Amino acid sequence: MGNSMTPTPQPQPTPNNPGNTSEGVVAPAFTLTSLTGGDVSLSEFNNKVVVLFFFGNSCPTCKAVAPSVETELRLPFDGNDDYQLLGLDQWDGTAASVEGFKSSTKVTFPLLLKASAVAAEYKTTYDRLIVINKEGKIVFAGKQNGAADLKAARNKVNEVL
Repeated sequence: MGNSMTPTPQPQPTPNNPGNTSEGVVAPAFTLTSLTGGDVSLSEFNNKVVVLFFFGNSCPTCKAVAPSVETELRLPFDGNDDYQLLGLDQWDGTAASVEGFKSSTKVTFPLLLKASAVAAEYKTTYDRLIVINKEGKIVFAGKQNGAADLKAARNKVNEVL
């Protein structure tokens, strides 16, 4: 019997196994291209509360919850300079597929492209919400679909704003 040095493969996050994003850890930095073509970096929002909505561009539950994300996590904080909501396409779709998501859901918050590597860094999956406080730490990491976590995420935003 030999002692195997092969690392055990880690399961990839899925809707039923969302990984283990830890609350209280510093949010991993990222820079992604927005649907409008410019680069968006998390560092642009230092000293702000940031909500990340990870979605799949053709995911039915993501499409279903997106209008509620708009009404519960964008509209109440509209005009608050200390707050930002971002949508991240974890399915790495084309600009056209993300534009289709935006069109069908009528969301107005910025949508960022090719975010699968960011989702992996955050140990999360699509249809999840993450709240980052003004100090850049994760204070809420959704463990269930966005619809189920919407109220808890909004409460956390109100708490840390």
